[in-house]
Amino acid sequence: MNRKRLEQIVDTSLTMFREKGFDKTSVMDICNACQITKPTFYKYVNSKEELLRHYYDGALEALLQAMDEHQPSNDYVALIWIGLSMTASRSIDLGPALLSRYMILNFHEHTITARYSAGGKQRTVEAIRLAQETGQIRNTSNPEQLFMALKNLSLGLTLKWIMTNGAFPFFRQYGRMVEDMILPDYEAVYRQTGVDHRKKAG
Repeated sequence: MNRKRLEQIVDTSLTMFREKGFDKTSVMDICNACQITKPTFYKYVNSKEELLRHYYDGALEALLQAMDEHQPSNDYVALIWIGLSMTASRSIDLGPALLSRYMILNFHEHTITARYSAGGKQRTVEAIRLAQETGQIRNTSNPEQLFMALKNLSLGLTLKWIMTNGAFPFFRQYGRMVEDMILPDYEAVYRQTGVDHRKKAG
């Protein structure tokens, strides 16, 4: 498969979806914009809806790279936030209308809305465990159960964001909820890393 061709189809379709709307953009419109035939289109994707799934390609690699780059700082609170927010960021960037279509696709096929792989989950759970061990967060619940609670919180808030047509700042609200659940000790983080998250928040 020609990877660049697939990327062209996905990028072009997403631009058209945003400009014209998902329903008003036909497969033929996408083919014409990409200068390809319908058989070529269906060689790469099975349906117009599947293009939304391809939007998440590379999300895991980007997440792990960001966590690798941050890991040496030992600021585990920030590492937890990276693990929780990067996939959600891609979803929110789609906008309420396209994200709603993506959710509907997953509901019909009974699949998880965000493709959060075992690798991403494992790294975030480990960051939670290290944050607990170093006293950077006060919530001492089982790290994996805490992770799942935080991910389910993200899913529920995402659905609310879609239903209100993006009427509230998703990450500001989610960030506050995450803080309420993990109970960060920012003084401990500052002593260990020299990073003061309270100044960033201000």
